[in-house]
Amino acid sequence: MTHQDLAEASKKKYPKINITIDSKTYTVRDDDWEAGALLRLAGLDPVEYDLAQIKKNGQLKRFKDGHVVKVEDGDEFESVKQDGPVA
Repeated sequence: MTHQDLAEASKKKYPKINITIDSKTYTVRDDDWEAGALLRLAGLDPVEYDLAQIKKNGQLKRFKDGHVVKVEDGDEFESVKQDGPVA
């Protein structure tokens, strides 16, 4: 199998998935992501933010950094500022 054949096989096995984080579209190929990795993809610090998925009914499902998120084409997410400790 040539390098080009391997690249084509990879594209078929891992199709492009378009997701939105804070209204900006990102194209990924893997459907399993840690929430913190998605935040870093969007240029955000997972120490300061959590990831929230906007569900079809408008509800938000919030994920902590290490939680594995299964993404599907068209999924929408937003960053949520973490609550700081109370002094």
